[in-house]
Amino acid sequence: MRLLLISLFVGLASLVARAQGAISATAPTDADVVNRELGKGKGQLGATPVAGSSFLLPYWTRGTVKMTSGTVPQPWLKYDLHSDRLLWRRPSGDSLELNTSAMTEFSLGDSLHGTRYLYRRYLDARIRELPLRTAFFEVRYDAGRSALLRKRSRTLFHTNNGPSLAGRSSDRWVETSVFYLKNTDNTIEPIRLNSKAVLAVLGKAQAPALQAYITRENLDLSAEADIVKLLKYYDSL
Repeated sequence: MRLLLISLFVGLASLVARAQGAISATAPTDADVVNRELGKGKGQLGATPVAGSSFLLPYWTRGTVKMTSGTVPQPWLKYDLHSDRLLWRRPSGDSLELNTSAMTEFSLGDSLHGTRYLYRRYLDARIRELPLRTAFFEVRYDAGRSALLRKRSRTLFHTNNGPSLAGRSSDRWVETSVFYLKNTDNTIEPIRLNSKAVLAVLGKAQAPALQAYITRENLDLSAEADIVKLLKYYDSL
């Protein structure tokens, strides 16, 4: 078992794209943002106050990384929602950006709030938007033939509501979300959280049964929990 874990960690290290000292390599336009986020509270890098963070969780958390060679348990991870980069903190204390092209999914556990975030790629799904065909989706439900997924991103804004990469005292990170439904035909489509949009994606064949279930259970499809409840029923049909 120990040899297996060592092999998996070596495999994880081989996925590292490149490193710049203690900070992962980033595209030139994003380097200052990532450096400032990782360096908050550390000398000069932490001098500029910014509301929020570009990272899903502002602190390093334990997670898992699933690769073609197996699963690496309990690495320290951070996921940057601004640049869509996954960072790994090595035992030596520095951090590296991982090349996610060989990964199928990863997770981050937030012990502070007792939650876990799971991200998965759907390489075999039919997706209209080309960049999303290899993207990681946050899994909100995927326990049957259908799935509720989410893509979150964060952009740095200042007081005039324009996007900015300059560290100003009025800067703040603003998050946006888009939800997606994976249907039984393996198609992934964006949706709005309402009955009309959800039923349109799930199709006409089961619409009467689904509408009856919505009415009977008094579901509000602007709420994630009720959409998940509907999908569980849909998967049982």
